[in-house]
Amino acid sequence: ILKIRIRQTLKTATQKMSSYQAVPLGAAEGAKSPEPTVLTIHVEKIRLIAYIGFWGFVGFAIIASKILVWPYMECVRDGEPAFGKDCTDLKIWFGTTNVCVNWDYQPSTQLTALVYPFFEFSLIFYLLMSHLQIKNDMLNGIFPAEKEKLMTVMFWMKIVLVAWFRMIFVCKVTDGDLTIGSYTIGAVTAHTAGFLGLQVGLVFIAFENVLYLTFRKQSFWCFSQEMTVKLAYSYLALLTLFTAIKMIWTICALAAGTPNTIISQTVSDFANTGWMICAAVLPIFFALEQMKKDPPMVVTIVNTDVR
Repeated sequence: ILKIRIRQTLKTATQKMSSYQAVPLGAAEGAKSPEPTVLTIHVEKIRLIAYIGFWGFVGFAIIASKILVWPYMECVRDGEPAFGKDCTDLKIWFGTTNVCVNWDYQPSTQLTALVYPFFEFSLIFYLLMSHLQIKNDMLNGIFPAEKEKLMTVMFWMKIVLVAWFRMIFVCKVTDGDLTIGSYTIGAVTAHTAGFLGLQVGLVFIAFENVLYLTFRKQSFWCFSQEMTVKLAYSYLALLTLFTAIKMIWTICALAAGTPNTIISQTVSDFANTGWMICAAVLPIFFALEQMKKDPPMVVTIVNTDVR
């Protein structure tokens, strides 16, 4: 039987993200209690690695497309020759492009899919460790125990939404429509669905982080604790707003088959830029700052029977 015990430690936050200590049982005479394996994990360092992993796979896809895709892509649009990104399905459908086009076409799709797991696995590992950290804080009266069900439901929703983001490599815009029984889903719609799910998942992550910041009563940078909490909720509101605008515009464009929706292209482009800053840039700075505030988490692993 394997037992895992998790606790927070008050050691300084300058420790390595994951240190390993194992003590051999040896050959002493008589029965001996099993010695534990102790892992010291800094949760915010894992978050930092995850977001660096995101920009890593994005940067890889951009380079791969510039070298292997765009120079060889050409088409005719409105009777005029077009090249590169102007020939992409997103440009044709939505009238604009985003970072996703860089992994939409082979061989960039296949090459980027090899790099992508570094982001996916590190983010899922962060979600797991963050959830265990919150559960431990509940046991110690730092985080309100009555929010356990909410945190548990959000945890599994985040896991599913983040894991399903990989469908961008499965449902490609260059594929035909996806048919499930009598129901047909357009190729662009199926491809976009994974990204829409990730957007919702990142809002859930931000919501959890703001709650954690609030109940741990932390202050960031030069701001007071009260101002930090106000800024945190302002950030959450902005991210939620940008996400809502992006999702409404995307869903309406897919439904109508045209980028001319109830939300103008200008507003959509502004929301897209704002979302990228809030969802993928600012969390890096949050993680760097919170690494100085949060104590490491100690995970103790022990087999209950000596072998």
